Amino acid sequence: MSRLRRYGFWTLDAIKGGKIRRHYLDIKSKLEDGKVDIDREYQHQIRSLIEHAKKYTQFYRDIKGDNLKDLPIVTKVDFKNNFDLFQSKYYYNKPLHKMSTSGSTGTPFTVYQNMNKRRRTLADIIYFNELCDQRLGDRYVFFRVWTNKNKKSKLGRLLRNLVPVDILNLSDESLERIRNLLKRDRYIVSTLGYASTYEHLAKYLKKNGDNPSMFNIKSMVSSSEVLDMRAKQLIKEVVGCKIIDRYSNQENGIIAQTSDLSDIFMVNTASYYVELLKLDSDEEAEQGELGRIVVTDLFNYAMPMIRYDTGDLAIKYEQSTGSVRYLKSIQGRRVDTFYDTKGNKVTAHAWSVLMWKFDKLKQYQFIQDDEKHYTLKVSGANGIYTEDDFKKTIKEVVGEDADIDIQFVDTIPVLASGKFKKTICNYIPNSNGKED
Repeated sequence: MSRLRRYGFWTLDAIKGGKIRRHYLDIKSKLEDGKVDIDREYQHQIRSLIEHAKKYTQFYRDIKGDNLKDLPIVTKVDFKNNFDLFQSKYYYNKPLHKMSTSGSTGTPFTVYQNMNKRRRTLADIIYFNELCDQRLGDRYVFFRVWTNKNKKSKLGRLLRNLVPVDILNLSDESLERIRNLLKRDRYIVSTLGYASTYEHLAKYLKKNGDNPSMFNIKSMVSSSEVLDMRAKQLIKEVVGCKIIDRYSNQENGIIAQTSDLSDIFMVNTASYYVELLKLDSDEEAEQGELGRIVVTDLFNYAMPMIRYDTGDLAIKYEQSTGSVRYLKSIQGRRVDTFYDTKGNKVTAHAWSVLMWKFDKLKQYQFIQDDEKHYTLKVSGANGIYTEDDFKKTIKEVVGEDADIDIQFVDTIPVLASGKFKKTICNYIPNSNGKED
């Protein structure tokens, strides 16, 4: 069946002109062959992107200079506050792909992509999945919070060979269901999920005496959060598969990925120009220095994302100037696990989905203060949403007996590092002061 899906996908693409195939071969040649002069390619692609942005978008129209360094750093807040200014007039009334995200920084916003960018993203996914031993059409598990807004139809799941697993809470009952699924379904080749999910699952499997002979999984890919090496080694011990970290986001796509049991990220230089800038200025970070990840998306012309500060941090791994090829220790993707009123662990990414409907918010921060006491700070909600709107949503996750304090604020402060923490858990559920 996997082979049939693969054949069907590429046949349909060929009928439509082979556009995804060309992107796939381009990515492969740029990242593997070593014959393509990436820096020369960058000059051409960036020049073309800037020319388009200055001609067709209001935001870039009056900016002086034609070099990348002449353009300002932009953030999610800039896109949210100037949404219409970033849209390319060239793509008005043309088919576009809409990507909505709550963002790791707690600032939900929407990005439009032209169809060539969408095809590039699909080709990126196919290529980087192959590095994880997952071929197009292979059966895989996607661990995430599934709601009516993001769930796939039965046909969609069948075509993708996708097994959706909801991780709204990580109780022992939920972990046991996942354990049984991974053992029973020998066609499952890989999994995609959050680091916190894998950490809890690996501990549970270890506690139950599981070992690699019980599974048929080739790779487990962590996306949106980075696994620490101890967690990777535990998964390797219990499941025996490749452990991959993927750095990606909804608004761009796959930006970088590690190899097995590594903390060094290879940047997707085929599709992005990535800079690593100092925390307190827009100068390039030095080798070994922690810096801000700033991405230029080379293929999104419908809403150009040029020098986009992702809100994430990493250590510069190489001696280089301009485009970064390798990153180390990407930070800011880890979020706190919290607990519902019955003491079950709940993934903090529940909010990344459930807060989508509050798309007029500037920012939000969720805090668990005690066993049943929670605080939600919201910025930009006055006159738009009520306390009851938020309380109803929170109780769906943590329980009807929750004590919830809603705070309407002008701004929510960032950490000393410059990062914003979307979820904070100040509660330790057991009496000895140590988490399980």
